[in-house]
Amino acid sequence: MNLHDQLKEILPAVLPRREEDAIKGTELIARVRKALGKEQYSDGTLRTQFSLLALEEDTCLARVPGGQGYYMRRDGEPLQGLHELMRDTSAETPLHRAIAVAIRLYDTTGQSVFAYPIAEESWGHPDLVAVHWPTGCWSEDGCYHMTPRSKKQSAAYRAVCVSLLDDEYGVRRDFFRALSCGEWAEESELLMVGNGPKVAPYAAKLGTRYGVGVRMICTDPATLPPADELLRMDTTEAQALLARLPQSTFASPEHRTHPLLSEEELPDVQPVLQWAQQCVQRGRVEAYERRVAVN
Repeated sequence: MNLHDQLKEILPAVLPRREEDAIKGTELIARVRKALGKEQYSDGTLRTQFSLLALEEDTCLARVPGGQGYYMRRDGEPLQGLHELMRDTSAETPLHRAIAVAIRLYDTTGQSVFAYPIAEESWGHPDLVAVHWPTGCWSEDGCYHMTPRSKKQSAAYRAVCVSLLDDEYGVRRDFFRALSCGEWAEESELLMVGNGPKVAPYAAKLGTRYGVGVRMICTDPATLPPADELLRMDTTEAQALLARLPQSTFASPEHRTHPLLSEEELPDVQPVLQWAQQCVQRGRVEAYERRVAVN
């Protein structure tokens, strides 16, 4: 039984029944770990699963609206939309702005973007996953409708790590993190944000050698609009901003027909795969699912 299904069985026994008694993620993780026994999962994996389970109609997990904490969902209680789980970026860093502009780089091209927690640097998952959907089109209501035949197809994934170009060592670390985090996906990419032309030839050689895409947005993250403003921009505004930013591609990602690792080998990527597979099965991506974030 996978982690997702195990949690659906465990949660009814460990969640408080009332919203006013809601427990924080740290406490819920501790309770769940006792029930899981010997099976070990990272805090990030469990938190990601909690966020996604809180969105499913057939689970009992509810999250405190606009705050922190989990409790037992009552019958008929409305679900939160995925967009409501976007992390508050009021206390942002340059990395917040870099990741926000990276999200817009992909979601303005018709892809959906799955974003992992900004404060967490993991070698088990990338910063972002850009999802290319099976054949279909975005409609005026903001939803993506797949053709009937496309339900037999699968979504394609690009695993993306973002680098702030601190120095050559930092770029090397971020590159190999992108390589490691993307072995389950069809494509991997390192997106560099900053003014670091000296590292470009080095990054290009690495990208060509290992099949990892390498792109650069040549701007100081501190000069970008605040992250929450970037995320609120409509598509036209975001596209205009991106068009003004100098961009360079040093290596194109190699497309893998058969990824090197399975989702079982990288449990932290199971949530994005499960979410995307559910969208394909129903043949529709809701408007709020253009960007998905978990924390």
